[in-house]
Formats: sequence, structure tokens, C-alpha cells
Amino acid sequence: MAKIQARNVDDALYQRIEASAMRHERSLEGEIRIALREYYAPKEADDAPPCSLREQWQQQTGHRLQWLFDRLIADGYLDKWKRERPAGIADFVRASQQLHTSPGQLMDLIEGRREMTHGMADELAKQFSANSDWLLTGEASPFSVTRMGSSGYSEFFLPADKGEYTFELLRIKQGRHEGTLIILRTRTDTGQTAFGIVTEAFYLRSGMGGGGHAHLKAFLLFLKTKCAHLPMNTFDFTPPEPDFDFWSVIGHHHPVWFQDADLRSTARWLQQVFNGDDPGDWFEGWSSDLNDIAGTPFGGSAEHDVE
Repeated sequence: MAKIQARNVDDALYQRIEASAMRHERSLEGEIRIALREYYAPKEADDAPPCSLREQWQQQTGHRLQWLFDRLIADGYLDKWKRERPAGIADFVRASQQLHTSPGQLMDLIEGRREMTHGMADELAKQFSANSDWLLTGEASPFSVTRMGSSGYSEFFLPADKGEYTFELLRIKQGRHEGTLIILRTRTDTGQTAFGIVTEAFYLRSGMGGGGHAHLKAFLLFLKTKCAHLPMNTFDFTPPEPDFDFWSVIGHHHPVWFQDADLRSTARWLQQVFNGDDPGDWFEGWSSDLNDIAGTPFGGSAEHDVE
């Protein structure tokens, strides 16, 4: 495919393009590519019939599918080098094998010539952590996110399928979202990763009130008593820029984006808490909670278990 390179782009124009790309949930290159395609589209005859609703929907799902593959490359899932480039034929051929379909059928979907079935949307969700509802309707976020409040941890940490999983717990280390907990669950036999977050219920930092500390204690006791058998690693996640806006990223990146070695580092905060050590004044004024957590045996029972 041909390549276009533009220099000396006006800063204001660049910012408008960037804002439009974010609004449409596309990469910057994808946004420019679609804008050029629409601007230079061949003019149709005045008597040309309008697109049917079905044709419009197929084109829209095709655009979303192209965006998805572009993002999987940029995040390092389909291309370990994390390059900002559009997905091409070779990528579609390889992805079609994972999706148990033919390359031609996948390309027809991307070009809006074929209907995306619920089964295909579910397969894309299964293989690439995509949101099947977003693929079919454009609503919600492109990647599936499990939001956990003050309870509901069992479904994420102890799924009903009884598969073998590993878990990565990432604490945002600094910035406006400091202390937010990100959880990645990876199935060992398939490598598929699910993304979960804990917001509002508690934060892994100092300065919380009684409600936050109660929820934090219940969560930590749940991990110690119900999940002691699970492989679990903890990390600190450093945002890529100081004004990092978590909510503009959550659900718009594949979970592998949060595994970037340049953004995270190994941490011991969970083991510290289990041993009765405060990682950073998180339990200031709440030392009894820390003592209760430390005194609870692994795999034992706890009064504040949460499901």
C-alpha cells in the first residue's frame, strides 16, 4: 500500500485531528486515513441509491474492526515492537487463524462487505479481550473491563471455569490516580488476559476514611484467605506522563499495554501488608486493621471475607 508523509502540519490542525481520533476511538493514522478516504471518495451519481441500514452498519463494524487491529499492533499484542502502523494483510492472515475463519472472510468484514455475526464478535472478544458489544454497536469501550466495587471479587479471581490463571496486581504509583488498583488475569493455557480495576471502594495509599479502610481490609483478607493458592505478582505502575488521565485510557488499550516493562516495576506492597508492614502510611491511624490482616493465616477464615 502507498505511504504518505506530511511535514510542517499546523499545531492547531494536529490537535484537532488528535482530538477527533480519540473521540472516534482510532489511532492518529487511522483517523487521517479515514478522513482522506472520505474526502477523496469518488463522487456518486445523483441517482445512486443511498446505503441501506445494513450496509451502514457493516461499514461501521468494519471501521471498528480495523481500529481494533491497529490498536493491537500499537499496544504490542500483534506486533511486539509496538509500532504505530495500520494493520495489513499479513496481520489479518495471522489473526484469522486465531479466529478460526478464513483470511478472506476477515478482510470482507473489515471492508464492510460481510455481516459480523454474534459468534464472530464473541470470538474476537475471546481472543483479543475486545468488547463484543462495542464491535457490534459502537457503544461502551473497545476492550472489556471488569469494574469491582466493595465486593464481587470472587467472580474475577475465582472464575467458574476452574481454569489455571496467573494474576498481576498493579498499583498506580503517582499522579492524579495514585493508589488505583489494576488487576490482570491471564489464563495459562491460552494466554488470554482479562482486565479488572478497583475504583472508589478503596485506594492503595494514605488518607482514606473509615469506609475505604473497611473495604481495603476486606479485600486483603479475601486475597489472603481465599486466593492464597493463586500465582500472584505485584507491581508499581508509573503513568507515561504526569497528567495521565486513567479514564481516557481504561478500556481503550489491550491489557498487554499495562505489562510494558518501561511503565511498571516489581513491588512488594502486598507481601508487606500480609507481614504486617505498612508500605507507605496506608494504615496510619488504622494499625489494628494491619494487625488483623497480618494475624490471619493464609487460607484461613476471616470475619470480613468478601465475595
